[in-house]
Amino acid sequence: MLLSLCTGCGNKAEAAAKATPPPPQVQTVAAREGNLSPSVQIAGVIAPYRQVAVTANLSEPLADVDVVEGQEVHAGQVLARQLTDDLEAQLASSERVVSEDAARYAQTQYQTTATTAQNNTGVTSAQDALREAQVNLAGAQTDLRRYQQLAAGGYIPEQTLDQQRVVVASDLQAVQAARANLQAAVVNDSANGNGQNAGAQLQEIEAARQAVDAAQATVNQLKAEIARAVIVAPVDGIVDSVNANPGEYPSGRQLFTIEQNSRVYAVLPASTAQVLSVRRGAAASVEVNTSYSANPRWHKDRGVVDAVLDQVQPGTTNFTVKVLVDNADQHLHAGMPVNGYVDLPTVRGLLIPDTAFIDDTRTTVYTVDGGVVHQKAVDEVADDGAQAVVTGLAAGELVIKNVNAVTVGNGDRAQPVGGVPKSTASEAPSK
Repeated sequence: MLLSLCTGCGNKAEAAAKATPPPPQVQTVAAREGNLSPSVQIAGVIAPYRQVAVTANLSEPLADVDVVEGQEVHAGQVLARQLTDDLEAQLASSERVVSEDAARYAQTQYQTTATTAQNNTGVTSAQDALREAQVNLAGAQTDLRRYQQLAAGGYIPEQTLDQQRVVVASDLQAVQAARANLQAAVVNDSANGNGQNAGAQLQEIEAARQAVDAAQATVNQLKAEIARAVIVAPVDGIVDSVNANPGEYPSGRQLFTIEQNSRVYAVLPASTAQVLSVRRGAAASVEVNTSYSANPRWHKDRGVVDAVLDQVQPGTTNFTVKVLVDNADQHLHAGMPVNGYVDLPTVRGLLIPDTAFIDDTRTTVYTVDGGVVHQKAVDEVADDGAQAVVTGLAAGELVIKNVNAVTVGNGDRAQPVGGVPKSTASEAPSK
């Protein structure tokens, strides 16, 4: 009987032990200090780097149009041509005028040189004549003085002396006339100019030169107009629209729109909270579905924040982040929906996994202390898509790693697995 009684007691204790299962194991991590490089995700669309409008400013009809909508073009490629028959006729006439004016200019220069040489010769001749007259006057005056001495001694008759006085008077008049001729020659030379840079001749040369310049300017203008009759693409890109047909007169009208897309913008509409820490020059990336198939392949492109534009409408909190992205292979097209990711400044603090948050508000987590689960309030500071920096926890505090993978709640007992500080882990065997 005693044996049976002991056996019965043992079975009851074993049954009681089986009725109280051990607490469930939960994966935990210790909140630790670390650096986080957060980013903000903003959905948007691709926009071209710029749209270039191509117009024609000649009042000439279109001869042909060489491109169609959707065609890829390169800078300098011919888009269309205009007829230039009348302009080419005007050019030929203007070039003949230039030749005539140039010949007239050369003739004026030659005449100026000849006139200058003639004037110089006239001055030289007048100078020579004046010197000759002065020499004759000096000789006549010397003879007069000698005759006066001889007449005073009675060696020559008075008549001879009077004749010499007449000679001196005549030579004096000749000197005065030669001096007047020289002065006139000098005045004439000064008036006509000395060389090609002075006097009246300069005015004729300048007028002839200006006539040549004016005619040449007309030629240059006509050549420029004829060159503009060949309408070319100013940039590399895609022809977005064509508004031109042969035979039309397109003066002043927009003929083509070229979408420059070797670089594109990801235009990301954002809220105040999203742009608060976004800065111009920050690294960014965009992700777009490039296959549009049942098994989509996502392509990620790196870029840089080119601008953060203020509110779109006054009084609203809508902002625009523009991310500049290289698109050399042209796989990005305007209108494509994309997800943009903008890198934010590095944040340091206590790190926990994103899966530790209990719900979408991201304000509570489960911690395990003394084998009991506690719901704890936290404030999220930053997030990088995998981890978050929070406040409200102590360093080393155990946090349930993935709340979706456990069935415990606030106040339940649980056995933490992982994330135990090294000091506690080293003491475990001794216990």
